[in-house]
Amino acid sequence: MVRAKGILFFIGWILSPLTWWNDAFINIPLSYVMANLLAYIIPVPFLRLVIASYWFTNVAGLFFMYLGGKHLIASSKDRRKAILTMLIFMGIYALVMACMDKMGKLAPLCMFFEKYCVAK
Repeated sequence: MVRAKGILFFIGWILSPLTWWNDAFINIPLSYVMANLLAYIIPVPFLRLVIASYWFTNVAGLFFMYLGGKHLIASSKDRRKAILTMLIFMGIYALVMACMDKMGKLAPLCMFFEKYCVAK
């Protein structure tokens, strides 16, 4: 049971916004892949899928950390700082993605192979 909680905490830490490197190497690529998969199922603009997937990975990471390490939760001051930092970076990421969408640089992978594309 302790090992499972440790693994759950580690997965949450990898996904959480509490690490400085996770967005570039984990959450952004993962959210892009998730949005590509969801684009075949949910008929909404791709930008919304990317941003929602990104937010989901961050929230899921925090939730997994909470479940796996309830006894390791930091002081309320540290929690507030972590939540504020997460919200700031999520907002910045959403703005960057919106700008990329306006410039036409954000598109599902299938757009590069138009005959297979369902999401336009």
